[in-house]
Amino acid sequence: MMANKQLLLLRHAKSDWGSGVHGDFVRPLSARGKRDAPRMGRWLAQNGGLPDCIVASPSARTTETIELLCAGFGAYLSKNLQDDMHAITERAIDKVIYDSQLYHGDAAHIHEIATEQLRSFNRVLIVAHNPGMELALLRYCPDAQPFADGKFMPTCALAVIEFAEQSGVAAGKLRVLMRPSDIADIAEAPE
Repeated sequence: MMANKQLLLLRHAKSDWGSGVHGDFVRPLSARGKRDAPRMGRWLAQNGGLPDCIVASPSARTTETIELLCAGFGAYLSKNLQDDMHAITERAIDKVIYDSQLYHGDAAHIHEIATEQLRSFNRVLIVAHNPGMELALLRYCPDAQPFADGKFMPTCALAVIEFAEQSGVAAGKLRVLMRPSDIADIAEAPE
């Protein structure tokens, strides 16, 4: 029996509107964003959710989110599993595919990427922007419930959607929908 496929949707971490840079595309992460992205990486590593492939918007905030997310993978794995996971973190970064259409990507384009990549990989992570991320989540999981503030994909929110092997990338089962604030602090090293 083949394993189910998983699509991970991650909205970029919180950006810094007061950074002084000119242009939305080059806006960097805020201090909160720089804390949240590695926290999500540690959670993914702890819960066996490392992606086989990452596809992302090439904006500064998504690129920085991915770098910090991967640093979180490595920080958790190397210290908690007592193994040199630097190679895994480097391999994850090497498998980033930047797609300029994800900068203003809609749910249809995210679906095209998911369909294509899940043919080759079991767990694909897409890092992009709203409203495309929320619309993609609702395309796959129309019964998903928003957070108390009415949002489905606030900054650095993660959705883990599972597809039965025989169904392809159609309706999925929402396994996780969370924000960094939903995660209890994950120790980087055992005490």
